[in-house]
Amino acid sequence: MSLRLTPYINHLDKSFKESNTRSYSLSMQVDLHGLVFSIFNPDKNKFIGLQSYHFPNVDNYAQLPSLFGQILNQQPWFAFPFKEVTVLIQNRYSTLVPQPLFDQNHKNLYLGFNHPFQENSRIVYDQLKNIGAYMVYYASNPLVEKVKDFWANARILHFSTAMIESLSTNFKNKLDVNTLFINVQDNSFDLVHFNQKTLHFYNQFLFNTKEDFIYFLLLSIEQLSLNPENVNLIMMGKIDKTSPNYDMIFRYIKHFKFIDKNKNFQYSYLLDQVNTHHYYVHFNSMLCE
Repeated sequence: MSLRLTPYINHLDKSFKESNTRSYSLSMQVDLHGLVFSIFNPDKNKFIGLQSYHFPNVDNYAQLPSLFGQILNQQPWFAFPFKEVTVLIQNRYSTLVPQPLFDQNHKNLYLGFNHPFQENSRIVYDQLKNIGAYMVYYASNPLVEKVKDFWANARILHFSTAMIESLSTNFKNKLDVNTLFINVQDNSFDLVHFNQKTLHFYNQFLFNTKEDFIYFLLLSIEQLSLNPENVNLIMMGKIDKTSPNYDMIFRYIKHFKFIDKNKNFQYSYLLDQVNTHHYYVHFNSMLCE
């Protein structure tokens, strides 16, 4: 693609040094809509950088490696060695399998039951130790190969793995049966519900309109035997007070709020300029073992 990529969010703390990347942790989140990455300084327990890119006219994961190259051309340190690298693949081709039922030799069967075959992709899985399950998913071969070319030590996870594991860690002593988590994406949303500190429900819903959005949300609340009057909806991802989906939640859900940032970490003052609930899963991905 010839279009020059420019980050629409570009915050690097003055403490960031290109020569010091081996002391930093890099976390990245990538899908067909864009890429987000952050830089964390473990010595200071502090996020010192955040960049976010929008990918125009991308409809195939095979196109992503060239976009990585465009970012590299603008800032060579992007592919420097880092102490740790975590890459979250965000797609809808995943299936959650309880640990007692999981057999790695049958991973293709788990995915085949729920999703069409994806060409030029590999089937991989993550272990979710907090909930005793495995996330099985397709990962684009060109994307994985490019990541490993850049960072041989990269740990690749599915976005849903990081979301469920970070929520189960951060909220393990703050959960009640009425708490429901929603992560909003461009044309889909994830719902996560815990009961007795164990995962009770997880699913992803595709939607085209705000009416679709609220229909699937209210239907799920009903199926979970919850009440829109009593449920405590905690929101994250691509939603804010100006979005149509927020307006629908405001109309039909009584108790809701944006998720708070994890106060166990410190954040550069530059990140006060961003809505941190947009990047909650991203900022907490390092909590996955």
